[in-house]
Amino acid sequence: MLSAFDTQWNQDLNAAWGVGSAQFTFTPNTTAPAAGAWWVVFLDNSDQANALAYHDLTNEGLPISKVFVKTIQADNASVSVGATHEICEMAVDPWLNGAYQDAQGTFWAGEVCDPVEDQQYGYEINGVLVTDFVTPNWFGHEFSQGDIDFKQHATSAFQVLTGGYAQKFDPNQGWIQITGAKAMKTARGKIAVRGSRRERRARQWKNWQPSKHHFVG
Repeated sequence: MLSAFDTQWNQDLNAAWGVGSAQFTFTPNTTAPAAGAWWVVFLDNSDQANALAYHDLTNEGLPISKVFVKTIQADNASVSVGATHEICEMAVDPWLNGAYQDAQGTFWAGEVCDPVEDQQYGYEINGVLVTDFVTPNWFGHEFSQGDIDFKQHATSAFQVLTGGYAQKFDPNQGWIQITGAKAMKTARGKIAVRGSRRERRARQWKNWQPSKHHFVG
């Protein structure tokens, strides 16, 4: 999967969002990652993340993404789509503080995969199924031109597809979720689990903790 991660970030996502270049390497959980690395951690679920002390940032205070494998599989969903979903969103909004204002003054979270979440919208890179993602045009600038999402599933700005969801900010309620009909039937569409991007955004960065996982290697 690593080569597909590289290709999507460096070619497809970079063309739309200008995220620069990245190279993915595999590191077992007994070995400390290289200094300065951003992490993508594969775990069974959020309970295991807490048990192993993988928290809201790396041990250096850098961005971290968590892929909850058993949670994804419980929804009969693709792990590679789930992983690239987390990777793309970390690339575009690593600190979970990006938001875009619509014409009515409402701010929408800068999560680029949530609105087109679901493997039916994904595409293959070298035989690996990866996530679709929205372009800046999804956020509805008046003079935007071109595709709204990479695979051209969405037809209008701020459209949440049936398998997707999005978050917008209400001054009285905080972040509230708009959920597509299909996503409502999945655990991931209903609940923002501890340690997920949605949960961390709502909890706010001042309450985040660095990871304290003990690497024995």
